[in-house]
Amino acid sequence: MRSSPSCGHSRRAEMREGDANLITAEASANRLLESYGICRPADIRIEDIAWDLGIEIEVDRLPKARGHLVRKCNTGIITISDAISDEGERRFVIAHELGHWQLHRYHSQFFFCDEENLREYRNSGPELEANTFASELLVPTRMVPRAKRVADPSWETIAWLKSEFSVSQTSAAVRYAGLCEHAVLVAFSNGRQVMWWRRNDRKADMLWLESRQQIDEESQLSDIVNNGAVDGELVPVSWHAWFPHLERYDGAELFELSVPVDDNGTMMSLLWAPGL
Repeated sequence: MRSSPSCGHSRRAEMREGDANLITAEASANRLLESYGICRPADIRIEDIAWDLGIEIEVDRLPKARGHLVRKCNTGIITISDAISDEGERRFVIAHELGHWQLHRYHSQFFFCDEENLREYRNSGPELEANTFASELLVPTRMVPRAKRVADPSWETIAWLKSEFSVSQTSAAVRYAGLCEHAVLVAFSNGRQVMWWRRNDRKADMLWLESRQQIDEESQLSDIVNNGAVDGELVPVSWHAWFPHLERYDGAELFELSVPVDDNGTMMSLLWAPGL
């Protein structure tokens, strides 16, 4: 299928970086769910939704991308990289491309989305919107009980989100950071340095990590990497273990839970600062 502008409509100017409308993205996802009468996680059958919207799902080799959307008028094709084996990641890629389908009709009709695009929650307008749409579509806020959001952070809640909504561990952790009612930050690393991180912007907007920040030997993560013991529990750690650059909060209470994400050495660290 060849790409095409949107059938008779003039193409609007490209969205500038930072112009993302997250409220519109979330509302669009919820309208889509409501249009199908979906009210349970088990009913969020993402491929059926795509098919009903006129989109075919294919699996193929995509050397530099995780997903690819092509639109022609009211039909389209979403291609998923054959390198994706995790069903939760597959669902997120489809939902992300559906976000482009629903929100960016008048943008370029070629969307090649790589791994960085699929974790973009900060800068790029269209990718940020597509990720926000996908997160709300797969894990609707209204379907997450408030008791889960106000309870003290735990691995059990992230595991529940992963299982209940059939998402990847990474998606569950990032979504939890956005929904919980605590000052939390989720960091992803290779065990030696931080690769990327996400936080609860409403509760933890004062927390941030340096780009490529080295993992401190005082962290639970360092102990896991060196000794291999994973207990899946939040443990108290030194503030300096993660936030030496935030000296004004030095001495504040900090808890850490670190676990492996995959077989490639990726680690996830949930950080909770209850006093902030």
